[in-house]
Amino acid sequence: VMLPEKAQKTWPRNTLDSLTDSAWPDSGAIVADDVLRSTAIVVLGQSLNPDGGVPRTLLNRVETAAALYFSSATETSARPLVIVTGGDPAGAGITEAEVMGRMLQEHGLPASHVVLEPRALNTMQNAWQVLPLLPEGCRRVLLVTSDFHMPRAAYLFEAVFASRGAGVQIAQRPAPSGCPTLLPSSLPSNATSTINAQTWTERLTNEGRWIREEVVQMALKGHIPGVEIPPLSEARLEQALQQVHALIRGSSSIRSRL
Repeated sequence: VMLPEKAQKTWPRNTLDSLTDSAWPDSGAIVADDVLRSTAIVVLGQSLNPDGGVPRTLLNRVETAAALYFSSATETSARPLVIVTGGDPAGAGITEAEVMGRMLQEHGLPASHVVLEPRALNTMQNAWQVLPLLPEGCRRVLLVTSDFHMPRAAYLFEAVFASRGAGVQIAQRPAPSGCPTLLPSSLPSNATSTINAQTWTERLTNEGRWIREEVVQMALKGHIPGVEIPPLSEARLEQALQQVHALIRGSSSIRSRL
């Protein structure tokens, strides 16, 4: 697997900016107490490219998680666990969790503070597999995934945790998308997987469709073998869809100024 060039212990300017965006529920400023109360940081994987390369989308998620980790406390012993979750749905020969774990350690996180969850093949399985790995007494999770993925991911994590009676709050910490600005046909076919070649607007459009299909039509069936997850309230579903629509409107506004 081709990891990015040596990781830097500095963060893209928009990484931390995105975490304080008022559009995200419970997204307030990053302060030490905020992270310490969360107890755990959960980072969702993204399919690797066919050549084993790490897409910018995944790298941004790792950088966002590392920023949260190092902002939490000055002493390593006081910092939260970081759980990275993702199997190998792309068939790259290595799990997303393993790749993220390596990158976090390259960013300076100690191996003792990184927990790998290498089995999940979709977002609902991420939530199902992560829950037993949370430290005892965990009451709050900082969920790290891409901005376009966050509305659906947060909804599914809340639904899965609620179905298992877990009183754990999900705090949304979106990472910059890292999506390409070129259309898929303009990108090398051997370097980027189909999903990683999609633009931000394409990803958002698909996310809105998946929310409606998974929740309204499928009723959260089939994502975890032998398990059916009850949907959350209609109001919570509408909130997730509105988040996606707000991001799409923002994307259109940005394009109109270019």
